[in-house]
Amino acid sequence: MSSAEGSKLPNGTCPQSTKPFEKVLIVGAGPAGLLLAILLARSHIPSTVLESWDRVDERLRATQYGVPATRVFRRAGILDDIRSESITHFPYICWRSVRTGQFLTGIDLSVVKADKDRMTILPLNEILQIMLRHCREKYSDYVTLLFNHKVVNIDQDSRSATAVVEVGGQDGVKRTVTFEASYIIGCDGGQSTVRKTLFQRNWPGETFESRLLVQNVYYKGFADSGWDGGNYMIDDEFWGLIAKRGKAKGPEGELWRVTYGDSAANLSEEEYLKRRELAFKKMLPGHPDPSQYKVKQTDQFRIHNRCVEKMRVGRVFLAGDAAHVCNPFGGYGCMAAVLDVAGLADCLIGYYEGKADEDILDAYAEIRREKFLQFIDRRSRKNLNRISKTNADTALETDPFLALLKGMEGNADETKKFLLVRIPHQDALSPKGYYQTA
Repeated sequence: MSSAEGSKLPNGTCPQSTKPFEKVLIVGAGPAGLLLAILLARSHIPSTVLESWDRVDERLRATQYGVPATRVFRRAGILDDIRSESITHFPYICWRSVRTGQFLTGIDLSVVKADKDRMTILPLNEILQIMLRHCREKYSDYVTLLFNHKVVNIDQDSRSATAVVEVGGQDGVKRTVTFEASYIIGCDGGQSTVRKTLFQRNWPGETFESRLLVQNVYYKGFADSGWDGGNYMIDDEFWGLIAKRGKAKGPEGELWRVTYGDSAANLSEEEYLKRRELAFKKMLPGHPDPSQYKVKQTDQFRIHNRCVEKMRVGRVFLAGDAAHVCNPFGGYGCMAAVLDVAGLADCLIGYYEGKADEDILDAYAEIRREKFLQFIDRRSRKNLNRISKTNADTALETDPFLALLKGMEGNADETKKFLLVRIPHQDALSPKGYYQTA
């Protein structure tokens, strides 16, 4: 792309000279990138989204999102579409022993099932399709989506930021072009090229030895055993979350998501898969044989808790997994990304409309990083330890959070307050991160 072309977005939108910046380049068409593009478009701020893949991500990832994320989805105008395709609510979230299957304690979510801000439930790959549709059908004047555009380097000066992009053509021939924008925002996930360009391999934090296996499963034994909602499984070998997913049904039963950690270290992907039969035998109600359930899709992930040292470097920003990652137990990962881009959109819109000066962008970077380290990282680690390092036989006596939930059982008023009212000083609040602002 020539320098002349670089002064205009690919959709032909011309900058407004009276505004403090002209356009934004978003790297990554994941949940953070598409949601940010939508939020900016609703305030008439143009953006170009560059995605290295030829499609949005279809892997099995997040499925439920708490009150703060629900409010952002509503603000972005996508909540009604999400609700129409999802189950209406979870009846409860509970903690069980893998060894005995015993229900230890739980949270009665029926007390907020009619609340407009209740938890949102839909697999992330399906939410991405909704976001993609909104970008194309409602905001095409402001959002340009470019797939097969892989960012390989970024640069900046006092006036603009540039991205060097490798473009894959239908003929298989790749070419290199340069995009220029007022700001570049890295929403390109845990393997972020933008982050690596800024910080190389420096990404403080920890990668855990355990491997996470995520699969969609049809199995009648869940309904036959009276299971519903979300079920956290406590064990030192196989631990995780088993939760009902969507409206789909098959000959083998309703669709559920089985996410579990395998504490065995340093195995190959094939070796972890071979252990799945044993894991399901121990974790699923009825201790089924493979002939009794159907696995529709499986993905494997490493588990990390990491955060960059800065979420802004000049004209380049990081958001979501490009900036920070955490283990998935508690639902903090995607919700943190949603809150990142909501905060960044607010700051960019305020600056664009002359309601704040550019220093507001520093506030985004500092505050969202602080919230991750102070709340999300710490609480997600506690959630992981609760299911993987706790003795289920004594958990109600040794874990203060589970004891707190046990004491609330049967008290609808206290449960509703717990789920919907933010109490910043109470560290034990909302292990799932569904209802409390991070």
